Amino acid sequence: MSQARSKKSSGPRRKQPGTRLLKLFTACFLLLFALAIGRLFTVQILRAKTLTQQAENQRTAEVVTPAQRGTIYDRQGNVLAKSVQVYNISVDPTVIGPKHTVARRLAQAFGGTEETYYTLLLRKTHYALLAKGVDPSAVTTFQKSANFASDDSTQTRSVKRSLQSLSFALDYKRVYPAGTVASQVVGFVNAEGKGVAGIEMQYNDVLQGTQGVSFSERDQAGNPIPAGIQKTITPKPGHDIILTIDSQISYYAQLKLDETVASHEATTGAVVVMDPRSGEVYAACSSPTFDPNDLKNTTNAAIRNRALVDLYEPGSTFKTLTLAGGLQGGYVTPTTSFSVPDNIQIGDHVVRDADPHPTGPMTVAQIIQRSSNVGATRIANTMGVDAFYQTLIDFGLTKDPGIDFPGSAKGYLAPKNSWSKLLLSNASFGQGVSLTPVSLCRCVSAVANGGTLITPHFLADVPSAPGLLPDWKSKGKRILDQNICKEETQILEGVVNQSGTGSTVHIPDYVVAGKSGTGQIAEPGKGYATDKYASSFVGYLPADDPQVLCLVVIFEPQKGGYYGAAVSGPTFADIISYAATQLKIPPTGNGGQNTPSGGAEVPDHD
Repeated sequence: MSQARSKKSSGPRRKQPGTRLLKLFTACFLLLFALAIGRLFTVQILRAKTLTQQAENQRTAEVVTPAQRGTIYDRQGNVLAKSVQVYNISVDPTVIGPKHTVARRLAQAFGGTEETYYTLLLRKTHYALLAKGVDPSAVTTFQKSANFASDDSTQTRSVKRSLQSLSFALDYKRVYPAGTVASQVVGFVNAEGKGVAGIEMQYNDVLQGTQGVSFSERDQAGNPIPAGIQKTITPKPGHDIILTIDSQISYYAQLKLDETVASHEATTGAVVVMDPRSGEVYAACSSPTFDPNDLKNTTNAAIRNRALVDLYEPGSTFKTLTLAGGLQGGYVTPTTSFSVPDNIQIGDHVVRDADPHPTGPMTVAQIIQRSSNVGATRIANTMGVDAFYQTLIDFGLTKDPGIDFPGSAKGYLAPKNSWSKLLLSNASFGQGVSLTPVSLCRCVSAVANGGTLITPHFLADVPSAPGLLPDWKSKGKRILDQNICKEETQILEGVVNQSGTGSTVHIPDYVVAGKSGTGQIAEPGKGYATDKYASSFVGYLPADDPQVLCLVVIFEPQKGGYYGAAVSGPTFADIISYAATQLKIPPTGNGGQNTPSGGAEVPDHD
């Protein structure tokens, strides 16, 4: 028995339950202590600055004060766009008493429906925006009525307190006093006051200014802490700008353009009026247009300024470049003569003149005045692809025209190594190449001003910051000899008389140089449409001292013919004549009777 007891007592001893529990508790305590130390390290060391800033932000109220956007003026000082003071009305819905009554008073004062305001006042949040862009006079009237009570009942006092709890924050609303006048140039801003179209977008950084802000440290009840942070940064208004736009010319150009588009049942049209010497644009518009004060009832088609951003094939107005290149390079003179039939075969294609005529000699001057496609092909062939292509490069077709307007586009030229005899022929009379209307005006301006390729532009001045105004003059580049320009102008004068295709353009008291154009419109994947044309006329006056240039393009006229001289010529004459009067350009006499440069009378076409 004793041996058995001895064996039993000599075995391993069992651990007591209390010992295991103590160790478990100790381990948990150490783990929690380590976590606490780690958390303390994170808060006190790693995130100290961040948490301090968050705590400060919770005590600091920040109020943003909007900056007044700069005003946009035309060249005469007329306001095209300005910002006026308005108020945004907000409230803490939880402090509003009789909500139906308050909602009714709000609808009576600021418009809208009682139901809309009532829905906003039912919110459980501490902030609700009730109305935006409220006229200051409406706010003044409302505040006076809110302080008046006809009786001293509990409900009346509750309504009065509720109305007095409304907050009125100063803001600015963009308005356009000129309405549709030059609206496609001026553009508009979005709901946040940022320019998103036209000049408003192009010069947004100049116009927008810098908003102000005030910081004040407050206690838990929302009251300012006298010794706390108190800082105010005043808003800085944007710069006013003056444009080259002339409101009267713009209005008249838009009026005549719309009338022409309607009378010829065209799809759209474009007009550019500018100073060919400086590049200042007086008017640039397309049809239809829009009122930036009523954006809800406009379309993207009306906002788009086709005169500045749309590429098109110009047709025979492009012969002004063909002529310039031929004369400048010495390949032809005004009296150089070619045998010109009314059609020629180039590969599988036939190039035709607009009207049948017997084969016979034509001088270069007559080719331009009669607008012969075959004759233009003769000039281009004499130059060759290399020289002709270089002429188009010199005129800037492969580069953006540089106009200060969003969406401005460079022209299109096929790579020179892909040019064939047919493409050279087509390009000589403005097919197979494309550019914007304002780019064509830039090219013709180089002929008008004596040979300098200028930069069309809208910004004329920034009175408060003249350093922001680009040096437009320095951007000019001479590409033609002055004597060559005089020779070409004399030929273009002959277009606008009884021996040229522009004989419909009669402007009393002024000698005019110009060129008509009728370009076929290409349809993607289908080639040129047989019944769609871009009908145009471009020209300048006075021919011996050009001060204003105008281009009119009517797209897809369906009624009253489609030749450029017949469709766009009269509108060109109306607009440039009005512009000459508005700009006080002295008459030069011999109006409509330009001295011909040779050639017989031809039908009114092209």
